[in-house]
Amino acid sequence: MAASSPQARIVAPQLGLAASCRAVLDALPSWFGIPESNDEYVSFVQTHPTWSAVDDKGAVIGVLAPMRHAASAEIYLIAVLPEWHRHGVGRSLVAAFEAAAAADGVRLLQVKTLGPSHPDEGYARTRSFYEALGYAPLEEFHDLWPDNPALIMVKPVLVATGEAAAVARTGAPITRAMVVAALRDAGLRRGSVAIVHSSLSRLGWVLGGGQAVVEALWEVTGTEGTIVMPSLSSDWSEPSRWQWPPVPEAWWQTIRHEMPAYDAALTPMTHMGEVVECFRHHPATVRSPHPADSFVANGPLAHQLLHPHALGSAFGAGSPLARLYECDAQIVLLGVGHGNSTSLHLAESRTRWASRHVIPYGTAMMVDGERRWVVYDDIDYDSDDFVALGAAFAAATGGETRVPLGAGEIIGCSMREIVDFGIGWLDATRQS
Repeated sequence: MAASSPQARIVAPQLGLAASCRAVLDALPSWFGIPESNDEYVSFVQTHPTWSAVDDKGAVIGVLAPMRHAASAEIYLIAVLPEWHRHGVGRSLVAAFEAAAAADGVRLLQVKTLGPSHPDEGYARTRSFYEALGYAPLEEFHDLWPDNPALIMVKPVLVATGEAAAVARTGAPITRAMVVAALRDAGLRRGSVAIVHSSLSRLGWVLGGGQAVVEALWEVTGTEGTIVMPSLSSDWSEPSRWQWPPVPEAWWQTIRHEMPAYDAALTPMTHMGEVVECFRHHPATVRSPHPADSFVANGPLAHQLLHPHALGSAFGAGSPLARLYECDAQIVLLGVGHGNSTSLHLAESRTRWASRHVIPYGTAMMVDGERRWVVYDDIDYDSDDFVALGAAFAAATGGETRVPLGAGEIIGCSMREIVDFGIGWLDATRQS
């Protein structure tokens, strides 16, 4: 039977590893044979946070000391006991260093090692090690170190996206129970009517994803509560105003003629996120009939809140938002801020500014059993100042609650209170 490979554990950066560092360097005379340089390394490790690898008894078997330079980070020192070479310890240390650097906003990684113009079998293996990890030779300098050429090797930081980014930013999995507790701390209660906006990625890694959040909302509000979420379909709109991305003018008429009619069950949402996508697919969830600016709801008040939803008042009088206001619904912002709060468009619709900013819209929908392109007028809604509005509301009234959750937070407030405040604030700040 083959012997099992020894296992090492990576320990987060800590100070005071001088003695351990010295022991590792002393075991590697072929790489670290200059006493003065070793003294500098040991002194640095003593006073700077340093990664370490330990065996199953907790003894240090390797170290990696990083050094930060503005937008780059350097592997200032890496050393692993010789008996632990080829066991993945060095790779694990570098991987931990790179993940932390990326999370800290580093854009470029670098390391200095002995250049190839000074033949050395050990350092040739070192360069091969770095190349295998994605580091490329940049330039060899002959005046950087006394007596020896220094090769600088670099590697760009690949910014993690999606689930990888969420894992990198989350200290521990966010569970459904944690979401439940945070929602209650933010003011949500059994029987609450709430409009919810969310971004899972900004919270971090949520165990169970959108399903866990939806179930947490239902657990808190119970069967007596009603949850509403925006389910906007921005592609079902006038193509001449598309921006992300714009389309050629030559396409506009084709889009108007051929865009399928809005179907509450089929029409996709645009960039609304995993939580809403999960929520809308529950059999008891209903969707409002507005082709571009619909809402979805689940609970005893769902139909009452979402119908009717007239074309010319997506977010104003007679809209689902207006009925949510009458219910004094709770606004719940999960991982997002007031800049994402659709509710503030209701305040916008009630300002003096709104009547002066009405524009034509267009969409594809069914009319008398036929698919038609319908043109209608509504406010030229603008959310650019909603972040400032939310900050002003919090400062003036103290009317919001912020609860940390994962890498983000939940914000809770009364829809009626912030809309009433927002009307006056927008009238005072929007001058044209």
